[in-house]
Amino acid sequence: MTGIRQYNGLSTAEAQARISEYGLNQFSKPARISFLEIAREEITEPLILLLLAVGFFYSIWGKLEDALTIFAIILILVLVEIWNEYRAKKAISALSTVAAPTSKVVRDGAVVEVATELLVPGDLQVLSSGTRIGGDGKVVASYGIQIDESSLTGESVPIEINPGDEACAGTMVIYGEGQLQIQSTGRNTRLGKISAFAQKIKEPKTPLQLAMKTLAKNLVWIALFFSLIIPILGLLRGQDLQQMILTGLALSFATIPEEGPIIVTLILGLGAYQLSKKNFLVKRTRAAEVLGSATIILTDKTGTITKSRMQVVAVFPQSAEQQIIATAFRALTVMSLSPTDKAILEKAKELNSANPPGELVRQRPFGDGRKTKSVIRRSNGQYELIVLGAPEEVLDTSRQSPQEARAVLAGEAGRGRRIIGLASKTISGSDLDLSWPELERDLDFLGLISLEDPPRPGVKDTIERAAKAGIRTIMVTGDHPETAAFIAKKVGIESGRIMTGTDLGTIDDPELRQAVKNVSVFARTTPEDKYRLVNALQANDEIVAVTGDGINDTLALKAANIGIAMGIRGTDAAKEAADAVLADDNYVTITTGIFEGRKFFDNLRKGFRYYLSAKTALVLVFLLPVLVNIPFPFAPIQIIVLELFMDLAASSAFVAEPGEPTIYTRPPRDPKKKLFDRQLVWQIAVSGLSLFAAVMASYLLALRMDLPVAETRTFAFSAWIMGHIFLAFVSRSDDVPLTRIGFLTNRIMVIWGVAAIAFLLLAIAVPAVNSQLKLGHISLGNLAIVTLISFVAIFWREIIKYRRRN
Repeated sequence: MTGIRQYNGLSTAEAQARISEYGLNQFSKPARISFLEIAREEITEPLILLLLAVGFFYSIWGKLEDALTIFAIILILVLVEIWNEYRAKKAISALSTVAAPTSKVVRDGAVVEVATELLVPGDLQVLSSGTRIGGDGKVVASYGIQIDESSLTGESVPIEINPGDEACAGTMVIYGEGQLQIQSTGRNTRLGKISAFAQKIKEPKTPLQLAMKTLAKNLVWIALFFSLIIPILGLLRGQDLQQMILTGLALSFATIPEEGPIIVTLILGLGAYQLSKKNFLVKRTRAAEVLGSATIILTDKTGTITKSRMQVVAVFPQSAEQQIIATAFRALTVMSLSPTDKAILEKAKELNSANPPGELVRQRPFGDGRKTKSVIRRSNGQYELIVLGAPEEVLDTSRQSPQEARAVLAGEAGRGRRIIGLASKTISGSDLDLSWPELERDLDFLGLISLEDPPRPGVKDTIERAAKAGIRTIMVTGDHPETAAFIAKKVGIESGRIMTGTDLGTIDDPELRQAVKNVSVFARTTPEDKYRLVNALQANDEIVAVTGDGINDTLALKAANIGIAMGIRGTDAAKEAADAVLADDNYVTITTGIFEGRKFFDNLRKGFRYYLSAKTALVLVFLLPVLVNIPFPFAPIQIIVLELFMDLAASSAFVAEPGEPTIYTRPPRDPKKKLFDRQLVWQIAVSGLSLFAAVMASYLLALRMDLPVAETRTFAFSAWIMGHIFLAFVSRSDDVPLTRIGFLTNRIMVIWGVAAIAFLLLAIAVPAVNSQLKLGHISLGNLAIVTLISFVAIFWREIIKYRRRN
């Protein structure tokens, strides 16, 4: 392939040395996630300042050791908040790394794929449709290249690029193939200089995060109301002024739902990062939020449902196999990297037909509505035009159209094979400037090449499992209808009727909306057809996940509720437009992401239900004593300790909750359904009342026993800790009993529960600790009674779950 391979690129050692000299190819230095910076932000938060105010007043009105205890608890709470924020931000930051763009370059004389940030001056970047140019440089080989420079100039009309022309980083190749000699990278590029003063781009808030922020603001006023009204009522009942002020401050801190947005960020951010380890690279946390609602997967066939390991299995006519493969080899260029191209190359080597193909003079790649490619090569003073691609197009441009070839085509397609046609003709030098439509006439038909790409293991089972969960799979392919039908049948996609791109062109949008309700296989389609299908499905209120790999797929990827680009075959344009990237191009990974998305949303509901149930119970625990004129069950310092355990469970334990078995069988969640629906509000009320009942029953029992104040509060404190633990475990599922989920399947919750019990025993048994916390000593017998009361008050819900399941 002379004219291209004279450029051998850099060696790996040279590239590494130039990275040391020029630095990474980054337009702006990525912001560093700093633990200390997050600590500074957290310490200046109003709620932390409120806590410090509590400590300050304690140091004035109380004992020094009380104040020191308060500040120690504040330190623990702040560290918990900082660590959770740090974890979430690091996870979200890591998403941009795992889904970082890559570029194809020539290194050591071979085409390899490297991270775009590793490009250096002197690199030879391979360009094809959908490639984002990685640095400023000079085009050294161009075959019909057109570049979209709108990212730099705002000009939407693409410009044609010839050898010797300049091209800039950040622009996009929308047509053609070629090579670029990179001259400058990073901040030295034109785009780098423009963005030198750009601020750090923050991950945009998802609709759910914004909703939670609004909700938290509204709940703050409710919390502040009770934090004021309860101390005021206490004063009217003759309670001590200083004690009421401290109680009000402590209540405001414990009841204000400041953890809400953090819980959302943790579950979505950490969840998305965990998905990246399973080859599902979430670029935007919005995708993690929407994943669990998907009702349709609109998927490609080649490489997603199939292995994308093409092999030449037959040639027609068999007698001309050597000539056909040799001609097909001459249609390849150094930029020919598709599975089909690789299969032809391997077959040519096997037949010893990979001879020097001659100089590549001109090329028309696939695209622009065409399913064939054309190349013109010069060898021994003669010019040869070769057309390779969809057999129907090749036959239509040939002088003869053998009936036997059409019969073979139908038979091979019926066996699920991919077939490409091949035709050629000799042209004169004076014809080189003719348009492609004029050149591609009266070709000599040479034959057909059949290739096989078997389904991936596990795809059939996964499609069946998705169907049981209410997720329908629609296959869209550019292949022959018979090939599409064969593969669809093999993997269990219902293919009673198959529509082609031609069929789609004959119906209007209302008819298409009806068709997509029943048709699950679309063949010989264009990217424009895929875009129409997405719109039709969405018009039917479906939530659509779409896969795509080409520059023309960007329309469908952007229009989809969840756009998923192919990580292996995908172009830069597709990856940029998508919300997520499949690192392995595997259909199984798509469903993994969708089921994980369901788990994210479940855990979000569970975390919030538990968190707000505890807040509700705490308000009631203080409201009732004021109304019936009995002492408060908790001292202010105890309220702050209880807040520590609430935050730990809500923001850490529920993040780690495994998915419930029902995520694989229940229908998708309606995205129009609010997180805080009537059912969730009812569950919060029931859970809050249950915890309230556990605490007040234990407290009233202690009052009836006429115990000292410290011991009476210890009854209530113990009931709160034990009830809290029971509530957390009961909240792990709405419907599935713990006996089925398993008590030990959430290790973080188990560790938290054990730590809470250990702390309670320490606070009761060690005089130095219980005196600091204003607690007293109670016997193990009384502690067992309190635990039993808490168990009965909360675990009755497990009995109901168990009876429902049986």
